[in-house]
Amino acid sequence: MFQAVASDDQRLRLRDSVATVGRLSDGLIKLGPLSLGLDGVLSWVPGLGEAYSVAAGAFILVQGARAGVGAPTLILAAGLMLSRTAVSAIPLAGPLAADVFTAHRWSARLIVGAIDRKVGRGSQTPPQWSHAQDATRFAAR
Repeated sequence: MFQAVASDDQRLRLRDSVATVGRLSDGLIKLGPLSLGLDGVLSWVPGLGEAYSVAAGAFILVQGARAGVGAPTLILAAGLMLSRTAVSAIPLAGPLAADVFTAHRWSARLIVGAIDRKVGRGSQTPPQWSHAQDATRFAAR
């Protein structure tokens, strides 16, 4: 199904991709304490929001599994994202709830934290992602 990685460098690349999808899904625009991303915007289009949510969620989970993240963390992340996808199916209230329920970002933070611990970065607080940090990481490749 997928190939697990062996090196810390590969795990860090997977970490960066998970962080990016989490930020794009639920954190492109900040409005006070709220943030909005592709997931929230697309949730207003019937069918498209659910499709994006499932695809982004699957990407986050597969990358986490490839990086060797443990099953309990992957199960928790999957539960969060499944709940978010189910909520968005409720007419009118669903997309509004999906705008507030940033499950992809939360799940990405769980998996990023697990990868950080796996590569020996300790139990760092999951990062607050910014466009500048992502650009710096990807430019360094």
